[in-house]
Amino acid sequence: MFSLTITNLAIALMVLCVSLVLLAYFYGMKPYRAAYRFSMPEPIGENERTPKASVLVYSKSEDEHLAATLEMLSQQDYPDYEIIVICDGSWEQAEMLREQYSGVYDNVYFTFIQPGSHNLSRSKLTTTIGVKASKGEIIVTTSANIRIPSERWLRRLMRPFCGEQGRHYDVSLGVSRLSMGEMTGPGRWYRQFDELLSNALWVGYAATRNPYRGDGYNLAFRKSVFYDHKGYAGSVFLHSGDDDIFINEISNGSNTMVTVSDEDIIESIWKDSVGNSTNKVWEIRKERYSVTQRWLPRAPFVRSGVMSLLQWAVPATAIAASIISLPNLVPAIISFIILLTFWGLEIYMYRKLAKRFGMIRLWWGVVPFWMWRPIYDLFFRYEHRSALKKNYTWQR
Repeated sequence: MFSLTITNLAIALMVLCVSLVLLAYFYGMKPYRAAYRFSMPEPIGENERTPKASVLVYSKSEDEHLAATLEMLSQQDYPDYEIIVICDGSWEQAEMLREQYSGVYDNVYFTFIQPGSHNLSRSKLTTTIGVKASKGEIIVTTSANIRIPSERWLRRLMRPFCGEQGRHYDVSLGVSRLSMGEMTGPGRWYRQFDELLSNALWVGYAATRNPYRGDGYNLAFRKSVFYDHKGYAGSVFLHSGDDDIFINEISNGSNTMVTVSDEDIIESIWKDSVGNSTNKVWEIRKERYSVTQRWLPRAPFVRSGVMSLLQWAVPATAIAASIISLPNLVPAIISFIILLTFWGLEIYMYRKLAKRFGMIRLWWGVVPFWMWRPIYDLFFRYEHRSALKKNYTWQR
């Protein structure tokens, strides 16, 4: 009778383990699957309407990447666009940049951020100044420290606004990734892993008509929508929120399109002469998004939390079923197969995402990284527990 009870308990644990795997696949992995399965829009036709784009480029006065970025932007094959560089410095510094590049590019304009405004959000102030100076119908936001993968990048980002159908779209969501060439080993791999899962979550939601976030380095929206929503009024009290709270306010399932392919993903470069580093910027970005998520829909983060919990629940139930059933090896073998199936699905899904987003295609590291992620996030939130206070604009 005792052995029968133990057997029943082992079977119950195996059934629970299978249920958890199914929960992970059909609930937890759903947005990730959508992130690599969605179809890109068709290219712009020759006779289609192409509205003017204003590309806003945030640049620090000492930015060593600006020249290369302007060259890449000037080579874009979109028929009608202007480039507005917003200099984070004085009027004199903006004039120096204008004199330096005025004879090189005929569609590049320079403006600057007023001194004394450093207690405000730099990104929001940059975009607001750029929008006011722009002549285009569509606003594109990016930065000077980027690498553009293709001369067709702007054309593809602008695709949702072109043609008669384009009149129905207000937002085009692109993706950027951090350049991690300076980093090596597991630290680099984990940061790419974490960045990929974070991006894939919001891309997957946007692909299934539930957009809630964007990427300020690779983002386009209609200028009229910016004014209709009074710019960043909804998050003016925060330094962050320009590409998530704002996008959540102006986006819906029918007015937003995602553009993600090898020709669309911008790379941001942070190893420079003024002491910025990729690792530091990765931490800043992670902190910033952890602050703003409280003003965003809960569903994506609940789903992500469930996936984090399952990283330990599935192995725990599989191991428990194996131990309880000893010396009977059959439940142990079945539990092991279930666990391998779960891990195999995760590895397969991650590698598909990595191919779609142009990231490192890990193999053995996927499972330990995914199990480590919830633990790391707990430590990260504790270490950065004062992040919300620091991100209020009245703190600086």
